[in-house]
Amino acid sequence: MKLRIAHLYPVELGINGDVGNVTVLAKRARARGLDVEIVNVGRGTPALPEAVDLIHVGSGPLAAVQTVQADALRHAEQLRELAAAGAPLLAIGGGWELLGSRITHDDGELEGLGVFASRAVREPSQSVAETVVRTGDGLIAGFANHNALTTLDAGAEALGEIVRGFGNGGSAAENSGFEGIRHEAAIGTHLHGPILALNPALADHLLERALQRRDPDRSLGDGGDELARLDSWSENARLALMRRIGVTTPTS
Repeated sequence: MKLRIAHLYPVELGINGDVGNVTVLAKRARARGLDVEIVNVGRGTPALPEAVDLIHVGSGPLAAVQTVQADALRHAEQLRELAAAGAPLLAIGGGWELLGSRITHDDGELEGLGVFASRAVREPSQSVAETVVRTGDGLIAGFANHNALTTLDAGAEALGEIVRGFGNGGSAAENSGFEGIRHEAAIGTHLHGPILALNPALADHLLERALQRRDPDRSLGDGGDELARLDSWSENARLALMRRIGVTTPTS
């Protein structure tokens, strides 16, 4: 089986090592014996590739988001349809903001693609912190570095609850309790790291959802000794981050 990953705007939206998320997905899929094709979707690409299994869009400053916004709107309907059909999607930082409904900034507003029921307001202050989030599947860790106050629409589901660090509300206490958004198999988050390198279980969750869209009975399976070694390194890094900010155990 060939797994096709669409990587949106890797040149413009690829800061903070977010391109590493695609590397992690490809490596973990190949370790399970899957063939992987990574299709870069840049400005001027006529359409998303056919039979997309998984979509990634990284982060970037406001100027980069503005640069790709008009081009990205051409793919909005297809991305909304894929997300509604359960295609796994991971959007980070500015990429998530772009896939929301709108971005408000000092000079006006940008129309978003409407994949996520969220809207962002760019603020002067930067929220920077190592961050731990409690999700329904356990704790995830990463690094927040953004200046957006992101609001979810009524009924939208957050990715998780902040244990330490900054989430959707940044440093604004009245809106800092939750991080990210989850819609079907699509996830938006502020966390870098890259997040999938620090939290390989999240990468496997996205890969599993991609496989099960093709075959509901298909299991991702074991990745062997190589992935076990990488997972051990990820766990040590994640636990070190948690200890540094006072989260003493994976269940605290």
